[in-house]
Amino acid sequence: MTEPRKHVHPEPSSDPGIEPSSDKDRQPDHNTRQPVKPPVKPPRNIVPIIMGLAILLLLMPRPLSAQLDIGVSMSTTYSDNVFQLSEYDITRWDHSHPNLEYANTTDDLNLGVRFDLAYPLRYQWWKFIPSVTATVSQNIFNPNKQRQDALFRLRVERYYWNFTALYGYYPENYVRSYVDTDGTQHLEPYSYARNLYRGDLNLKPFKKTTLQFHGRYEQYYYNQFFTEFDANATTLGIGARYAFPTFSLGANYRYRIYDNYRHDAEDGSYKSNRYSGNIRLKSTPLNDEKPASPTFYPELTLSYEERFFQSQDPWYGGRADFIYNTSAALNFDFGPSWNIKLDYSHAYRNVESPVEEVCRAREYSENKVSATVKYSF
Repeated sequence: MTEPRKHVHPEPSSDPGIEPSSDKDRQPDHNTRQPVKPPVKPPRNIVPIIMGLAILLLLMPRPLSAQLDIGVSMSTTYSDNVFQLSEYDITRWDHSHPNLEYANTTDDLNLGVRFDLAYPLRYQWWKFIPSVTATVSQNIFNPNKQRQDALFRLRVERYYWNFTALYGYYPENYVRSYVDTDGTQHLEPYSYARNLYRGDLNLKPFKKTTLQFHGRYEQYYYNQFFTEFDANATTLGIGARYAFPTFSLGANYRYRIYDNYRHDAEDGSYKSNRYSGNIRLKSTPLNDEKPASPTFYPELTLSYEERFFQSQDPWYGGRADFIYNTSAALNFDFGPSWNIKLDYSHAYRNVESPVEEVCRAREYSENKVSATVKYSF
């Protein structure tokens, strides 16, 4: 069977949605290397950005009502399918297929550290909260799976509403490796940088009811081996949450357009509908007999997404992805400073396509278990 032409994939949050076509059993030619395609954008160092904004916040004139809030979180996450491989690819990896040699293990342990810096400011009836978040994470057995991300926010609060504007920079997101069939003919890393522009508006028309409006725009820039898969994505969403006496219930809908703009008919562009629901129980003391007892609350989130690919390309034409996600968490508060979160999540992607190989190569399931400890100064 001949190999389909190379086309392209992150999410759930790590999945922009398109992948190169399967490398199948084709092995790279290790004797000849061709010139690689130039990168669209060089990687940027985010450390000066984070340090500059932190210094700016510290040097700002401080009103009497201002207070610097600092939080440090450490997390450990285990994934049983860190590269989101299909059963077909896992079988090939078990038999040491050369096109999967980049994976040292199919499961892995990720260690992460997160720093939060916020500077709430009050002016009459207004509250402004500029904040910075930096996240660094590293996988143990597959060190190429590492992240250095930064988020910059400005939140405005009033009694009946709040609005958050956010910019996120994700300079290096390594997915896996593929054979660069129209370039080097070798196994190359498939990674991208992402810019995120996001806005969230929450309205409280009634005391226990919150209406949510969401919008985001994302830019994906792939590395020099896969620049043809650069894309933009636009997402719009609405939602609502209602607080009952013992729990709160939320639901939202998001519509997304993912545009792989470097191709016309032969691309991985898609449109998607995503539905999610969340239930969160009221915080409860671990020991009712002690007033200062630590508290906890459980929560459960379910989501379903359907993606419909738009092109007539042999690899993507007629393809539809159906993605199911389940997440259950326990949150523990030990006073105002310490917080612990235990989380389990399951993701499953079902694929429908007229091409049998697409279904075989793109369906996957993944289970994650994580623990996060946060200390707030």
